[in-house]
Amino acid sequence: MRVGVIVASHGEFARAALGSVEMVAGPQQDVRALALTADKSAETFEAEFAQAYAELKSECDLIVTICDIHGGTPFNVISRSILKGMDMVAFTGLSLPVLIELLLSRDQASSADEIRELIEAAHAQTLAEIKVEMAQESSDEDDLDL
Repeated sequence: MRVGVIVASHGEFARAALGSVEMVAGPQQDVRALALTADKSAETFEAEFAQAYAELKSECDLIVTICDIHGGTPFNVISRSILKGMDMVAFTGLSLPVLIELLLSRDQASSADEIRELIEAAHAQTLAEIKVEMAQESSDEDDLDL
């Protein structure tokens, strides 16, 4: 199954996140990163989203979208697109770990439900407090227990 991905955000977050994924995992095919910038109207952003969707839909079996903020303009554009009949799996809560997992694992999924499970599992594991303790017997800086 070929999976296309649209990443959408306020500002350059989506583009920067995709750039970071590509730094880690190399160039990604079938991905569009959309930025809602201060000089762009919601209507223009919605038109860009529709164009990205149409391009990917012509080549891909499934479209997955992920945006930054629940209730924000990218979220609302995606919601309206679904109501207009655009078939996609859509999430909010964009983070770099979730995007990496999605892009690296999407070709192994055989259904929309598997994509949903993959994203939900990655999201559940991404927020964790970092706890570091010094080793008791040594004062050497290289002796950290992580």
